[in-house]
Order: sequence, then C-alpha cells, then structure tokens
Amino acid sequence: MKLKSPIFLLLFISFSFGLFGQNITLSDQEIVLDSLFKNLRKSKINKEFVVNNNLFKSKLNEVLRGDEAFDYPFETLKTMSKITSPDNKFRLFNWNVEMEGGINRFYCFVLKKNGKIIELRDNYRNISSPELKTLSNKNWYGAVYYKIIKLKNGKYTLLGWNGDDEITTQKVIEIMNLKRKSIKFGESIFKYENSRIRKKRIVMKYANDAFVVLKLVENKNDKEIIFSHISPSTPQLKGHYEYYYPDLSYDKFMLKKGKWIFKEDSQVKNKKSELDKLYNIPE
Repeated sequence: MKLKSPIFLLLFISFSFGLFGQNITLSDQEIVLDSLFKNLRKSKINKEFVVNNNLFKSKLNEVLRGDEAFDYPFETLKTMSKITSPDNKFRLFNWNVEMEGGINRFYCFVLKKNGKIIELRDNYRNISSPELKTLSNKNWYGAVYYKIIKLKNGKYTLLGWNGDDEITTQKVIEIMNLKRKSIKFGESIFKYENSRIRKKRIVMKYANDAFVVLKLVENKNDKEIIFSHISPSTPQLKGHYEYYYPDLSYDKFMLKKGKWIFKEDSQVKNKKSELDKLYNIPE
C-alpha cells in the first residue's frame, strides 16, 4: 500500500502499534522515529521539509519523555547526533535540515539525567557578531555537535558543524552553561595573547569544498582543541568566506585553569582517514 502523506504515515504506524499490542516499547517507538526521520531526509521542497521535520520533532519529544529514554541508544537514528556528556548528566539529540538552496536549519533537544528536556531554538542567521554574544536556548547559534568537553561548575565546551549554505560551511566551538532550569551559551574564556577581546564562542567560516579540522586532543591531564588555520586564497578576498581554505598549519586552544588559551601555528599533522573516525556527522 502506498502511503500518500507523512501525516498518514504517522497515523498508520501509531494505529498499527495500538491495534496489535498495548505495551509499546522503546524499540517500537524507535521504529516510528526511524520511519519519520527517513521521510524527512527524502524531502524535496521546503513545505515537505517543514511538515516532516515537525512530525519527527514532535514524536522525538514524546519519546524522550519516557523513563528509560536517557540510557536507550537509539542506534537506528544514524544520521543525527546523539552524544552524552562525559559526566553522564545530559544527552544531546541534534540534527540539521538542509532546505532548498542548501540552506541549513538546526534542531536540538537537551535531555538531562533527571528527565527534563530543553529544546534549543536555532536563530544563527539573525545573530550579528556571534563570537561576542551571550545566547540562550531560545536564541541559539545552531550547529550539529559531535564532541562534549567537560569544564567546571556545570560548564561544557561543544565542538560542532554548521552546514550554512551552498557556498560556505562553519565549525563552531561553543561554551554551554547547564543551569538547573535553563541553558546559557557563550562565555569569555577564550584568551588571546596581547588582546583585550575575549570571544564567547569561536566561529570558523570557510569554503564548502574545504576540509577543516576541529578536534579535541587529550594527553594525560592536558586538553587541547586543534583546528585548521584558515585564510582567504588571496588577501583581496578577505571577508569572502567562500574563498577561505586551510593552509596546512594548525592552531590550538590549550585548557589552562578553566580558560582556553590560544596558540598559533602548532606543528600538528593528521591524516584525513584518521580524522574521519572522530566524526559522526557529514563533513
């Protein structure tokens, strides 16, 4: 039988579970989520993207309210980020929707260990000077996160990917402060030598066809964030980020006493094949 609409699909699946069994398990719910998510990924036009994403988001929100959701792996949802904080205090359920024209929108539920859910609302295209702004879950610089780094006092550093549009991509280093009832994003803990400017997050914007590294390296008690040094292909193209590429050198932030200390042009060499294993999202 051919299902004619995503709404009909959801009703059909829900009716089937209700008809053949009263005890719906998380595994059953995951089948529904997987069907809805695949339908979202098959969307072609903006109207379909919006309808299918709303259906998926609503169902995911419902499923995450279950008692066992925090520890359930959701392994079939392969093309979205599902990561847990190192201290096991929260999980991120995080995905992007690539609309017509390559425009990306981002969605995220923060599921805390106590069952509380906080939805992040993407507004990154309307946030000017994002590296200097303190933001909230209702005004979030959207990204798909692939690494959580625990700091102190309920603070975390997140490494993320933002597909932006048809010509540029972004990588983001975000600071998240998880409070009891809310979330704050951005904190002035990035320190540059001989500079009074304290950025609250790092946004790297570059050409879509560039391969840009952003990864955590841990050595004993030391933590470093290694990232590609990017620049315009010629000085005249400064500010035109579709022409920004890595120059095969790497900068880094070193974690010292709760601050990320910048160091330029560190001698780090990585093979792309090795880095691929560190990412669970599209480059």
